[in-house]
Amino acid sequence: MNDSAPRKLKQWADAPYSLIETPKHKEGKTGYTNPCMETASTMCVVHNALIRGLNSIYVQGPNIQPADYPDFIGYSLCWHSVVHEHHTSEEDLFFPEIEEAVGEKGLLDSNVEQHRSFQAGLDEFGRYLEGLAGKESSFDAALLNGIIASFTPALCNHLIAEIPSLLALSKYGAKLPIKDLWDREGKRSVTSMTKFSALPFFFLNLDVTHEDHLWKDWPPIPSPARWAITHCFTLWHPGYWKFASCDRSGIPKPLYAPGPDA
Repeated sequence: MNDSAPRKLKQWADAPYSLIETPKHKEGKTGYTNPCMETASTMCVVHNALIRGLNSIYVQGPNIQPADYPDFIGYSLCWHSVVHEHHTSEEDLFFPEIEEAVGEKGLLDSNVEQHRSFQAGLDEFGRYLEGLAGKESSFDAALLNGIIASFTPALCNHLIAEIPSLLALSKYGAKLPIKDLWDREGKRSVTSMTKFSALPFFFLNLDVTHEDHLWKDWPPIPSPARWAITHCFTLWHPGYWKFASCDRSGIPKPLYAPGPDA
């Protein structure tokens, strides 16, 4: 598909859990603003990819046929991997680096505590799907969606709350090299995500048309690398990616298994 105009899709991955407006878009900015605004806004872009991915699971699970269960289970585990890797890297590296730079240990503890608020449900999500290995035919979408509903309110509250906490770091000014730290975190994320599962999952739920194409060039990786992720890395587990919310160009596409009202 070459047409990159936003498409109005009756039922898509922007619900039931709502996407988050980026601070930059909320203020009507299109050019470069400041390091904390850019960091908070692109963190929001990451969070929206997680939300689209989760919505694509929640919406499509009840509508897939048994023949698709193994691929859908694999696709869902990709989401689990992305979330786990994202939050582990924040806790172990990104947040401590911020705290070290400003000399305030514990500054971002509230964000870490928010991770705890949904961790049990996230673990249950992973255990249930991993436990289906070899018995995929027993997949129960209602059970999976019940697990999702148990932890997603806390997850979404965290994804929203983290944005103003990053904006508030602007008070540290030049003392905090937030752009350098966030760029480093982005490179770590791309290289640490599992190459043939989590990484393509993330990029295939990254909508380049969102907010009037404001984020079409994010993340700032070379075009050949982006193409390789969406066209080559997807050759592994090819059945997974039909469930994604976007095509290989990052354009929203109709869901493979939407609900009956779609």
